[in-house]
Amino acid sequence: MTTTTPLHAVYCEGWDAERRAVVGRLTAATARERDRSGEQYAVAVIEPQTHTVVAVLEIAWSDHFARCWHLDVRGRRHAVDEFRELDGRMFLLRSAEWGYDDPEQPEFDEERARHEEVKHHPDGTATRTTQPQGGSGPMRVTTVLTPVEDLYLDVPRFGEWGGLIRSDAELVVQPDPSADETVEPPWRPAAPLRPERLGLVFQPDVRWTLAKTDHTVVTELRDGGTVRLPSGRLVVADPAWLSVELEPFTATVRPGDYGVELAVVRFVTEEHRRVAAAKLVVSTEPVASWEPALTAGQNPVLLGDGAFFGFGVDAGTACFVDGDVLGEMERILEESCETVVGIPAGETVEVREPESGATLVAFGSGWGDGAYPTWVGRTADGDIACFVADMLVLHGATAVQDEHEDQPRSARVFQNISS
Repeated sequence: MTTTTPLHAVYCEGWDAERRAVVGRLTAATARERDRSGEQYAVAVIEPQTHTVVAVLEIAWSDHFARCWHLDVRGRRHAVDEFRELDGRMFLLRSAEWGYDDPEQPEFDEERARHEEVKHHPDGTATRTTQPQGGSGPMRVTTVLTPVEDLYLDVPRFGEWGGLIRSDAELVVQPDPSADETVEPPWRPAAPLRPERLGLVFQPDVRWTLAKTDHTVVTELRDGGTVRLPSGRLVVADPAWLSVELEPFTATVRPGDYGVELAVVRFVTEEHRRVAAAKLVVSTEPVASWEPALTAGQNPVLLGDGAFFGFGVDAGTACFVDGDVLGEMERILEESCETVVGIPAGETVEVREPESGATLVAFGSGWGDGAYPTWVGRTADGDIACFVADMLVLHGATAVQDEHEDQPRSARVFQNISS
């Protein structure tokens, strides 16, 4: 936005892309209070001569989030800058642009809109994806470098939005509405993947309707054996691809033996099972909160919407293993890799490293190859209760009651499981 002519600004809930209109006008006092408390709000920037909205700034400090959309004269979003609050400054995480050749072309036209997106990393490296002919043409992905300082801005004070909207123009806040307009915000801050009802996943006999497929499954619990962790530094990985370069989680436990539980789903219409999740049990205390299991240097603030830091699977199998014996386990499995491939759902394979006594426990990885998150469950006191390797089989699934029972176990579970 290159204009230096004063621009108008109004506080609001956001921009309705279908109506191409500002919705939910807010008073400046309400916006200021939301800014202070971290609650989301938006700022619409208006060109006063044409009364055209040229930018919409979305802010949610509690999520370390800010995003600025730039709009064309027809109200289509054609560019975006997405920021995260990182180490006390605003970091430019992502920039993207769309080019429209037709005045009637839909917003974000996947087939014909020219598109370029750059995803930045704090070290200055970035991935640039370009589609000069839109989705119907070729795609080019390159790695680029940006001076690190160019990626950061100071966290703005309330009302000082020039850096985030890329404009030096004066912003003149327009008179308040008579009252805040109550509407549902048309946007939400980008958020990484969150665990879904893991307490219920590890309850037996709960019926679920899977997302997208509408298949009905029932959870079963299986004893998965014992993992011995000589150092207490846990790694979750594909056992067929172990390497000393794998990083253990920063959350550690005391050296010792820990039981493994498998949550298996059985399809009700056919004799078919999949591992939904695997739990390394550290304590029998109830889980009060969940958080992502992270390795050194990983920061969930930098994740995109629905993204996660996960372990990769290429052989349809996952495992729990101590980080200090990766090299030894790798050598053992080089000679017996077939033992940890093709494990039937609900079964596990234990591999022992004789010198340290460490044991690896391997199990099937849900739908097979892919990437999967691990969650840390903590007690009310903040102690680690468990680690859960989530195969995402039940992500988005709906827990349902068994209509053939007078009082189904699943109904009782709903009343008693909150985590």
